[in-house]
Amino acid sequence: MAGDVAVAGEEGAPVLVSDVVRAAGGVILRRRDGVLETLLVHRPKYDDLTFPKGKALGEESDEDTALREVEEETGVRGELGPELVSTSYVDPQGRPKRVRYWLIRPDGLAPAFEPDHEIDRVLWLDVGDAAKSLSYERDRAVLDAATGLTEPLYLIRHAKAWSKEHWQHGDDLRPLTTKGARQAEGIVAAFADRPLAAILSSPTVRCVRTVEPLARQRGLEVRTVEWLAADTPATVARAAVLSLPGPAALCSHREVIPDLVRGLAADGMPLEGPPAWKKGSTWAIERDEGFPSRGRYLPPPRDRVPLED
Repeated sequence: MAGDVAVAGEEGAPVLVSDVVRAAGGVILRRRDGVLETLLVHRPKYDDLTFPKGKALGEESDEDTALREVEEETGVRGELGPELVSTSYVDPQGRPKRVRYWLIRPDGLAPAFEPDHEIDRVLWLDVGDAAKSLSYERDRAVLDAATGLTEPLYLIRHAKAWSKEHWQHGDDLRPLTTKGARQAEGIVAAFADRPLAAILSSPTVRCVRTVEPLARQRGLEVRTVEWLAADTPATVARAAVLSLPGPAALCSHREVIPDLVRGLAADGMPLEGPPAWKKGSTWAIERDEGFPSRGRYLPPPRDRVPLED
């Protein structure tokens, strides 16, 4: 068929995309008495525990498929959150199958689950127990992706850099001033009790240098991404932030961070602290059930503290 694309199938054999079974599903998280739980379904035909999912109907989009299947199998209605990892495998009929997953935010109404021959029960399990109970290893990767979205993100504005007026080279190459270097070292102490799994930065020198001391102290690499650059559209940066697992520190610019914080606030995230974005400051974005739940402003570290005692 014209327009078909070959992809790797079982054992590397090429398979046309048009021959791959499209399916989609969702992961739902909730917190009860401080415990993070997820919703699994039991399929009597296979006697397995998995996430709600199913095949697309005709030309139905993957997004619509995910919402429909979650509602049909669990009774939960909701809206799509960030997309998670996809899984690929061969189904019982020997066909290559790809399942896309999204985090689902429930609408808050009581689910209307009714057991049938496909799904006879649903179970809320602690995510740790769920990881042990899932029948397929591929589903554990999906769960890991979802729980990563419950960890915080830290939006750091780069420390004080040379002014544009006094810097005669490319703007992306502007370095930190002496004061900015002290701020960068101060960030290390400010994050002393905050776990981090990743550090991301705009490609500019001033952003990378701001988080390099923190990266060295944690034994992490600074990963540069274009979506933290100053000219990134707000919608692109926001989508990337919402789908980023944490805990992670992100260093960016005055042109990016205010739009991110204001956009999250417009979506209902409460803010603590002034609407400020000083150089070297941080907005801590806390997330619960996979979605931003609070933003807190952390002022810049005191730059008068010397680098060494």
